[in-house]
Amino acid sequence: MRLTQKVHKALLRTERTSKVRGSASLYESGATAVEFALILPLLLVLIIGLIDFGRMGFVQVSVTAASREGARYSSLYSSGVGSTQALSDFVQTSAPAAARVAQLDGAGVLTVVVTQCSATQTSENTSVAASTNFKWLLPVGLISIISPGSTWVQDFTITSTGTMRCMN
Repeated sequence: MRLTQKVHKALLRTERTSKVRGSASLYESGATAVEFALILPLLLVLIIGLIDFGRMGFVQVSVTAASREGARYSSLYSSGVGSTQALSDFVQTSAPAAARVAQLDGAGVLTVVVTQCSATQTSENTSVAASTNFKWLLPVGLISIISPGSTWVQDFTITSTGTMRCMN
Protein backbone atom coordinates (compact mmCIF):
# COMPACT_ATOMS: atom_id res chain seq x y z
CA MET A 1 0.00 0.00 0.00
CA ARG A 2 2.74 2.27 0.76
CA LEU A 3 4.06 2.09 -2.77
CA THR A 4 0.70 2.95 -4.28
CA GLN A 5 0.36 5.95 -1.97
CA LYS A 6 3.76 7.24 -3.09
CA VAL A 7 2.80 6.78 -6.72
CA HIS A 8 -0.50 8.51 -6.13
CA LYS A 9 1.23 11.50 -4.45
CA ALA A 10 3.74 11.73 -7.27
CA LEU A 11 0.95 11.75 -9.83
CA LEU A 12 -0.85 14.52 -7.93
CA ARG A 13 2.34 16.61 -7.87
CA THR A 14 2.78 16.09 -11.60
CA GLU A 15 -0.79 17.20 -12.26
CA ARG A 16 -0.35 20.35 -10.15
CA THR A 17 2.88 21.34 -11.88
CA SER A 18 1.44 20.68 -15.32
CA LYS A 19 -1.58 22.86 -14.48
CA VAL A 20 0.72 25.63 -13.29
CA ARG A 21 2.91 25.30 -16.38
CA GLY A 22 -0.12 25.25 -18.64
CA SER A 23 -1.44 28.47 -17.16
CA ALA A 24 2.00 30.07 -17.38
CA SER A 25 2.22 29.26 -21.10
CA LEU A 26 -1.23 30.82 -21.51
CA TYR A 27 0.07 34.06 -19.98
CA GLU A 28 3.22 33.85 -22.07
CA SER A 29 1.25 33.54 -25.29
CA GLY A 30 -0.58 36.75 -24.41
CA ALA A 31 2.76 38.46 -23.79
CA THR A 32 4.00 37.22 -27.14
CA ALA A 33 0.97 38.73 -28.88
CA VAL A 34 1.56 42.08 -27.15
CA GLU A 35 5.24 42.06 -28.07
CA PHE A 36 4.37 41.25 -31.68
CA ALA A 37 1.84 44.09 -31.76
CA LEU A 38 4.51 46.50 -30.51
CA ILE A 39 7.21 45.37 -32.95
CA LEU A 40 5.08 44.95 -36.10
CA PRO A 41 4.72 48.68 -36.96
CA LEU A 42 8.46 49.21 -36.60
CA LEU A 43 9.17 46.19 -38.77
CA LEU A 44 6.74 47.41 -41.47
CA VAL A 45 8.30 50.91 -41.48
CA LEU A 46 11.73 49.32 -41.84
CA ILE A 47 10.66 47.10 -44.75
CA ILE A 48 8.80 49.88 -46.58
CA GLY A 49 11.75 52.22 -45.97
CA LEU A 50 14.10 49.69 -47.57
CA ILE A 51 11.79 49.44 -50.57
CA ASP A 52 11.59 53.24 -50.87
CA PHE A 53 15.33 53.79 -50.70
CA GLY A 54 15.90 50.95 -53.16
CA ARG A 55 13.46 52.59 -55.59
CA MET A 56 15.15 55.94 -55.05
CA GLY A 57 18.57 54.42 -55.81
CA PHE A 58 17.23 52.80 -58.98
CA VAL A 59 15.68 56.06 -60.17
CA GLN A 60 18.85 58.05 -59.40
CA VAL A 61 21.05 55.62 -61.33
CA SER A 62 18.60 55.53 -64.27
CA VAL A 63 18.27 59.32 -64.47
CA THR A 64 22.06 59.74 -64.26
CA ALA A 65 22.62 57.22 -67.06
CA ALA A 66 19.94 58.86 -69.22
CA SER A 67 21.45 62.33 -68.81
CA ARG A 68 24.92 60.99 -69.68
CA GLU A 69 23.57 59.23 -72.75
CA GLY A 70 21.80 62.40 -73.81
CA ALA A 71 24.96 64.47 -73.38
CA ARG A 72 26.98 61.91 -75.33
CA TYR A 73 24.41 61.85 -78.14
CA SER A 74 24.32 65.64 -78.23
CA SER A 75 28.13 65.95 -78.29
CA LEU A 76 28.70 63.35 -81.01
CA TYR A 77 25.86 64.36 -83.29
CA SER A 78 25.72 68.06 -82.48
CA SER A 79 25.05 69.06 -86.07
CA GLY A 80 22.69 66.14 -86.76
CA VAL A 81 20.35 66.31 -83.73
CA GLY A 82 18.38 69.20 -85.20
CA SER A 83 15.92 69.89 -82.41
CA THR A 84 15.93 69.57 -78.69
CA GLN A 85 12.75 67.49 -78.96
CA ALA A 86 14.62 64.66 -80.71
CA LEU A 87 17.28 64.74 -78.01
CA SER A 88 14.64 64.85 -75.29
CA ASP A 89 12.92 61.81 -76.81
CA PHE A 90 16.28 60.00 -76.90
CA VAL A 91 16.82 60.71 -73.19
CA GLN A 92 13.28 59.58 -72.38
CA THR A 93 13.87 56.25 -74.13
CA SER A 94 17.22 55.82 -72.37
CA ALA A 95 15.43 55.54 -69.02
CA PRO A 96 11.93 54.32 -69.82
CA ALA A 97 11.00 53.00 -66.38
CA ALA A 98 12.66 55.62 -64.15
CA ALA A 99 9.81 58.12 -64.07
CA ARG A 100 7.14 55.42 -63.73
CA VAL A 101 8.96 53.83 -60.80
CA ALA A 102 9.51 57.23 -59.17
CA GLN A 103 5.87 58.27 -59.46
CA LEU A 104 4.36 54.81 -58.77
CA ASP A 105 2.11 55.08 -61.80
CA GLY A 106 2.29 54.80 -65.56
CA ALA A 107 2.12 58.56 -66.14
CA GLY A 108 5.51 59.54 -64.70
CA VAL A 109 7.37 62.18 -66.70
CA LEU A 110 11.11 62.61 -67.09
CA THR A 111 11.79 66.32 -67.60
CA VAL A 112 14.73 67.07 -69.89
CA VAL A 113 16.57 70.40 -70.30
CA VAL A 114 19.15 70.56 -73.10
CA THR A 115 21.97 73.01 -73.81
CA GLN A 116 23.14 72.05 -77.29
CA CYS A 117 26.38 72.75 -79.08
CA SER A 118 26.51 75.58 -81.55
CA ALA A 119 27.87 74.93 -85.02
CA THR A 120 30.19 77.96 -84.95
CA GLN A 121 32.05 77.61 -81.65
CA THR A 122 34.70 75.04 -80.96
CA SER A 123 35.64 73.43 -77.65
CA GLU A 124 32.37 74.11 -75.90
CA ASN A 125 30.28 71.79 -73.75
CA THR A 126 26.81 70.41 -74.15
CA SER A 127 24.74 69.52 -71.13
CA VAL A 128 21.58 67.54 -70.58
CA ALA A 129 19.69 67.75 -67.28
CA ALA A 130 17.08 65.10 -66.52
CA SER A 131 14.78 65.19 -63.50
CA THR A 132 11.67 63.55 -62.13
CA ASN A 133 9.55 63.87 -59.00
CA PHE A 134 9.70 61.09 -56.43
CA LYS A 135 6.63 59.82 -54.56
CA TRP A 136 7.27 58.05 -51.25
CA LEU A 137 5.55 54.89 -50.05
CA LEU A 138 6.34 55.81 -46.46
CA PRO A 139 4.06 58.33 -44.82
CA VAL A 140 6.77 61.00 -44.88
CA GLY A 141 4.09 63.66 -44.85
CA LEU A 142 4.05 63.12 -41.09
CA ILE A 143 7.41 64.90 -40.95
CA SER A 144 5.57 68.12 -41.82
CA ILE A 145 3.66 67.72 -38.53
CA ILE A 146 6.93 67.56 -36.63
CA SER A 147 8.62 70.26 -38.73
CA PRO A 148 5.86 72.48 -40.23
CA GLY A 149 8.10 74.45 -42.63
CA SER A 150 9.61 71.44 -44.41
CA THR A 151 8.49 71.20 -48.03
CA TRP A 152 11.38 69.06 -49.27
CA VAL A 153 9.51 65.91 -48.33
CA GLN A 154 6.52 66.42 -50.61
CA ASP A 155 8.49 68.10 -53.42
CA PHE A 156 11.34 65.62 -53.65
CA THR A 157 12.97 65.77 -57.09
CA ILE A 158 15.72 63.52 -58.40
CA THR A 159 17.96 65.41 -60.81
CA SER A 160 21.11 64.62 -62.76
CA THR A 161 23.13 66.60 -65.29
CA GLY A 162 25.44 65.12 -67.89
CA THR A 163 28.02 67.37 -69.54
CA MET A 164 30.38 66.52 -72.43
CA ARG A 165 32.61 68.37 -74.84
CA CYS A 166 31.17 68.97 -78.29
CA MET A 167 32.87 67.14 -81.15
CA ASN A 168 32.57 69.81 -83.87
